[in-house]
Amino acid sequence: MATKRPFPSAEAKRFSHIVQLRNGGAGPSLICFPGSGGNVHIFREMAAALPEDHSVYGIDLGWLCDQTTDFTIEELATFYGDVVESLERCGCYLLCGYSFGGLLAYELATRLVAAGHDVRAVLLLDAPNPALLTNLSASETTQYRKRYLVDRLKRYGDHLLSGDLKAFAGRSLAFVISRASKPLLPLIKMAVRLTGTALPTIVRSNDPGFLRAWNAYKPKPYPKSVVCFRVEERGAEHQDDPSMGWSNCALGGVEVHIVPGGHVGMMAMPSVRAIADVVATYLRDSGTRPPTTDCRELPTPSSIPEATVNDVPSRGSIEFETIQPARKLT
Repeated sequence: MATKRPFPSAEAKRFSHIVQLRNGGAGPSLICFPGSGGNVHIFREMAAALPEDHSVYGIDLGWLCDQTTDFTIEELATFYGDVVESLERCGCYLLCGYSFGGLLAYELATRLVAAGHDVRAVLLLDAPNPALLTNLSASETTQYRKRYLVDRLKRYGDHLLSGDLKAFAGRSLAFVISRASKPLLPLIKMAVRLTGTALPTIVRSNDPGFLRAWNAYKPKPYPKSVVCFRVEERGAEHQDDPSMGWSNCALGGVEVHIVPGGHVGMMAMPSVRAIADVVATYLRDSGTRPPTTDCRELPTPSSIPEATVNDVPSRGSIEFETIQPARKLT
């Protein structure tokens, strides 16, 4: 992979952006990319529920909240290319991305396959294709936007009518932060840091830098299939395309899993247990298929922090269907 460093102020050293979520056995590793805000610990419950013979690594994206210039998915894929390759085991890759991290996992998968590497699975956790609208007709786009607006107004209205002011305020604040102008957010961040406290989660997870990178990304065709986990509470705008746009890019088709709950809750019990069960099948299958190279031991130096994981309770439910690609892109 290319070794160009698009972020001269940060170093993609081999272990500097890796968090070990689970130290497993001899099976292929799972590499996870978090959503906006970059908190890798979003995967801790999922990692705890996966088979013990597979290591699970999270790639830290939290430092991007401190970037003063815009970044792109393509730049991040270049930046993290060597880091991901350092975690390869058994000659294959299994990539998982939650929300924003799904785009990065997808971009890295396309590059790895183009370079001749064996990517066994691309797992997208509630990560809509940002180019979805570009593949719709004018009338379909109008219908999509109408459904989006009606659905969001209904949600805000339901919060108010039920007296759930906390949920209403949370959604409103998230909307304002994610669309804050470039001059405004640095001032918010500076004010918070002057108090000596960490940036609130709602600020980090709605950082507009991530939103701009998301909107600018145009996924390239991927010659294999992808697995798309979509929450039950996704808006009505996605009812015509359960794959949330990925069937236009994944030429091998899309396996869609409908997960109970909402976007944040899907990464906690019981929903994440159902996700882990599906991910586990891909981990096991990757371990039974012949590797392209001999498996190798990965070092676990003290510079890789290990996340603490909690015991997990009962499982949730999940449904799935396989969607073939809508059309091949050129």
